[in-house]
This record gives sequence, structure tokens and C-alpha cells, in this order.
Amino acid sequence: MSGGIAVSTEGSVLRVTLAGAVDLAVRESAAPVWAALATGDQDVVVDCADVTFVDSTGLSLLVRLVRDATESGRRVRLHGAPRPVTEILAVTGVDAWMRAQGVEGV
Repeated sequence: MSGGIAVSTEGSVLRVTLAGAVDLAVRESAAPVWAALATGDQDVVVDCADVTFVDSTGLSLLVRLVRDATESGRRVRLHGAPRPVTEILAVTGVDAWMRAQGVEGV
């Protein structure tokens, strides 16, 4: 199970697309996401529609992404989160934290 992360700008939206297994390898390849967050001011859409698995390092990637985006005043929306994503968010309580941060689609 390999995974991936991609970042693109669509007008006033920064889209972060996650796919496959979101694990340490994906987290370690997220530098373009952090660079985009550091330089822009777009709202963020995290597209999880193609995620098949999330481990603790993948969860930490999501937490950091939401934290960094919301701390810089951006709106964040979780898009297409399948069961593997919603389950780990619910079991860990991160879903409640995301809602408290104003994340839409959780």
C-alpha cells in the first residue's frame, strides 16, 4: 500500500490531495505542503477521497496541516473523507478538535 500527497492552487484555494496509505512516507514527502502554507493565504481543502489507510504519522500530518492553516487565519475543509479517515479521527478525538478549529466537513 503506497500513498501520496500533492498540493495545487485552484484560484483562492490551496488543495492538498491525499491518496492511498497516509503514513510516514507520505508525511516525509509533505515539504511542498508546508512551503505552500508558509507563502500563501488561500483557504485549504484537504481532499481525502482516495485515502485507504491512515496511521499515527498520517494523523499527525493532518493535525499539523489543520493547526498551521487555522493559526494563519485560513479556513479548512475536509473533503471526501472515507471510513479509514473518519474512524481514526473519531477514535482519537481529533474530529472534535478539528470541529473546534472550525474545520468543515469533519
